[in-house]
Amino acid sequence: MQRLDFNTGWHFSCPDGRDFDVTLPHDAMLNTTRNTEPGFTWFLLAGWRGNDYTYTKNLHITSELINKHLVLEFEGVYCMTTVTVNDRPAAEKAYGYTPFTVELDGLLREGDNTIEVTAHVPQDGHNRWYTGGGIYRPVHLLVGEDAYMQRYGVRVTTLSVAPACVRVEVMTHGGDCAEVRIAEKNGKEVVCAKAVVADGHAVVELEIPDAKLWNAEHPNLYLAEVTLYSGGKAVDTVTESFGLRVIEIDPARGLLINGEPTFLRGGCIHNDMGVIGVINNDATELHRARNIKKAGFNAIRSAHHPMSRSLMKACDEVGLYVMDEAFDYWYRMKSPNSPYNRYFMQDFKVDTAAMVQDAYNHPSVVIYSIGNEIPEAGGVKGVRVGKEIVDAIHALDTTRPTTLCPSVHWLREYLDGTPYLTTDEDEWMRDDPERQKADWMHYASIFRSAVNNLPDNEKGQVYPETYIRMDEDATKNLYPYLDIAGYNYYEDRYEVLHKLHPERVLLGTETRHTMLPDTMKFAKTHPYLIGDFVWTLQSHLGEINCCDLHYEENEEHKSYPWVTNHGGVLDLTGQAEPSLHRYEFIWGGFLDKPVHALYLASQPPVHNGKPPIATSYRWTDTVDGWTYEGYEGKRTFVDAYTDADSVEIFINGKSAGKAQVKDYFAKIPCIYEPGELVGVGYDADGQEIYRTSVRTADAETVLTVKTDKNILRAGGQDFCFADVYVTDKNGTVKLLPDYDVKIEVVGAASLQGYGSAAYKNAEHYDQHHHKSWQGHLQAVLRSTEKTGPVTVTFTADGCAPAILHLSAE
Repeated sequence: MQRLDFNTGWHFSCPDGRDFDVTLPHDAMLNTTRNTEPGFTWFLLAGWRGNDYTYTKNLHITSELINKHLVLEFEGVYCMTTVTVNDRPAAEKAYGYTPFTVELDGLLREGDNTIEVTAHVPQDGHNRWYTGGGIYRPVHLLVGEDAYMQRYGVRVTTLSVAPACVRVEVMTHGGDCAEVRIAEKNGKEVVCAKAVVADGHAVVELEIPDAKLWNAEHPNLYLAEVTLYSGGKAVDTVTESFGLRVIEIDPARGLLINGEPTFLRGGCIHNDMGVIGVINNDATELHRARNIKKAGFNAIRSAHHPMSRSLMKACDEVGLYVMDEAFDYWYRMKSPNSPYNRYFMQDFKVDTAAMVQDAYNHPSVVIYSIGNEIPEAGGVKGVRVGKEIVDAIHALDTTRPTTLCPSVHWLREYLDGTPYLTTDEDEWMRDDPERQKADWMHYASIFRSAVNNLPDNEKGQVYPETYIRMDEDATKNLYPYLDIAGYNYYEDRYEVLHKLHPERVLLGTETRHTMLPDTMKFAKTHPYLIGDFVWTLQSHLGEINCCDLHYEENEEHKSYPWVTNHGGVLDLTGQAEPSLHRYEFIWGGFLDKPVHALYLASQPPVHNGKPPIATSYRWTDTVDGWTYEGYEGKRTFVDAYTDADSVEIFINGKSAGKAQVKDYFAKIPCIYEPGELVGVGYDADGQEIYRTSVRTADAETVLTVKTDKNILRAGGQDFCFADVYVTDKNGTVKLLPDYDVKIEVVGAASLQGYGSAAYKNAEHYDQHHHKSWQGHLQAVLRSTEKTGPVTVTFTADGCAPAILHLSAE
């Protein structure tokens, strides 16, 4: 079917009084007033509250269109969505993360028609992180003639890579012949063939000459252009991008991509885009994927929901492997007002199928996860449901392996003291109020206990024998149905797990930053461990302070104005944290491409040298730079990242301390003095092998702006990410003090979002002025329907204006 953009011309309204025209995608929740009163679930959503978000649009139907097959396709609406057409019910969707369609045939009339979409987001306690709300992914109008190719009607499967052979399946409504043309991404034809359509189905198998395979290092893409004919006339054309890629797994060889051993250097991400909230489209997701690739990761996990179509497309293009995750919860709620668990049993097969169909042609997707930290997955009912999800995946896709991302602690706690290991929980509770009450009290209690039971080998804790037996009980019935045995936070137990189950391929589906050195050393000689997905790759809104960062024992550190989880290797705006340097050394050693260098970072002296108290999600609070105006003489410390044996720092020519390096990291206390900070790395014999320096910024202050593009595509679907730095004239960033920086946008673009990565922030991201944080701000510009020049001006007291010139074409 012909796919038309359906994102402009919408009107938004809400019971809170907001009422305006809007271009989709749109996050209706972000720029609202946050609740500042603490509560049991406040930290999950950072005070953002849900509402009823209503979108209306006029659809004018001509006499030519009225007799065609028309379908509305929504890539994602959060959540509890109802759609009406001319006040008649047209569709409902409970899950907020999978695409769905609205069949318009029989609902439209010639002339004007009103489409109304309402997303109901509970006011509080509906999820465990910031979700955004409303129509946050693109919308399309699909138009079909009498004969057309179905939605997801072209499926490309790589049969082999030596020789490179593909199968192209075509699913149609009508038609008698399908022509398949394979081309390189630049449009150059490679091979072409035709097939007869019989009963709405055609299949072509083709060998690709001089094939260029797809992997994360070489993301070569092809196009499959399929034309449907009816009575000798071309009636529909669909083009799908694909890559030549096959997957193999076994415990002896690990994960093989096109026959090559591959380790997943991964991270977990939620779906917000920082200062613009949850707006997922091709432009925003490509920007995100490029940042992640640049940081050195080769894999991402879509935590904890199906990945957007746009991000899968971006991962195809830049070269990132994807673990596509189906659900964060099944039929048991995880938050007081979880909206989906009530609909899960009736909808999970449909939503699983939607995830698989959306992912099928994307070579980046290499693993499906059936769920994250599902407490009930080890019981009789949970095992049955888990198997049904796996079966639903494999019914549509036999080429990719499945896994589960469990907190085995929750599995263990869920079964402890209950008969659910051998008895269906529904049967056990049926018509018995006392058992139902006991079940609820037990379920509620595990969330307060299980998260504190994570054994941490840094504290000398071990894996008790009793836990091993209980964990075996919790996983033994479901794991045989999975292709990969996933584990959250079990990095120190892989060897024990392998001895128990040598037939399993293991995957660290969610892991701690501090465990990465040991994990990568282990993986070097144990191929049955195929990857590590750190929590988190990039900081996100909500789930505030998951690293428990604080400086005083009694300090309140999970309340307003905290706004982010502050646990990422990239910050909220996608800027790399200094801790990424440690990853570079660890990954380099694993890949036999060692990094030889010395990097320095320093703690802002606002805490007078007091180290942070934090969990293993974050081990330091240092930043790149040595400019802290107003904090002269205050205590601080310097982090050194290096493969040297020891490191010494010098401040203005005087030694300020020396330390041994462990796992590429050393920390040296010192006193902040403006000037030059020098680091010297020594080998085991005490010989200097590295020297690096960081200077304090000069007195003059300027605003320096860097963008990811200078030309926007008009139409409202393109975005420019502009990073603003407070620097001296040489570009050295001034980390302190914070500057109030104003922005003005004139011309064929609008300001979509503006702010900093500050983890404590009471400012709204739609304001036209914000305080810098650690010398940085990010502005996101969005194209409009117009073409022409765009002028963006940044101003701050004591600085000359910085003027950015863009154009929309």
